[in-house]
Amino acid sequence: MPAFVADLHNHTPASADHHRRSETTAREIVECALAAGLDVYAATDHLSMEYAGELIAAAGEVARETGRELLVVPGAELRITHRDDEAHIVALFDQSTYAQRFGALLGILGVASDLPGEEARPFYTIEHDPAEVCRIIDALGGLAVVAHADRAFGDYRLIDRPLFERLVTEPAVAAVDLVDPRASRSRLDGCRPAVISCSDSHSCAAIGARHAVVEMGELTFEALRRALASGAVRECRGQSPTLKLA
Repeated sequence: MPAFVADLHNHTPASADHHRRSETTAREIVECALAAGLDVYAATDHLSMEYAGELIAAAGEVARETGRELLVVPGAELRITHRDDEAHIVALFDQSTYAQRFGALLGILGVASDLPGEEARPFYTIEHDPAEVCRIIDALGGLAVVAHADRAFGDYRLIDRPLFERLVTEPAVAAVDLVDPRASRSRLDGCRPAVISCSDSHSCAAIGARHAVVEMGELTFEALRRALASGAVRECRGQSPTLKLA
């Protein structure tokens, strides 16, 4: 089975906290992703998929000119709060339907007509059960990824909370993203979703700094869905030591 390198959490100039946002172009992002060895790049801005179209067009242009293909996956990062917990959920959709599906998701969550401006979006929270959010994403044909579950936000880490145990047994969760999967190995017993690592890049230089090697039959969104569902992640790489997965 062919293996493809995927980074499923990246921010573009559509995110207010992107570095050099006024200078960075979609073409530059595509070229940096390819230079980093990526085959799959997910654009996952805060509460927004508005930059995906530019990236898809730029990837098509580069492919025509050079023959080098990059699968751009439209996505968005959602900051979900529930009681005393917070989870960052990345919603990924196919290129052909992402605008309609993401609009439907925001509508179901009750925020379609109440979105904040760009500067406030990284801090905007949606009160909802994160497991239910993942079920909605899945029902809309998307992929739900629990983002950087082992990252500390002050004294809080999702991986230390009972909510994490719920999410790693939730059928609608496609993958769990960990900054350092090796260090969290003991917390992954009974983990149903695929374990991946993502860069959460906010600049071109950081794209692909952490990534997963995924066995996929072809370079398509549906192949990515099947691969994650079957746990076909060969390894995670990044700043921590390589974790090879069975």
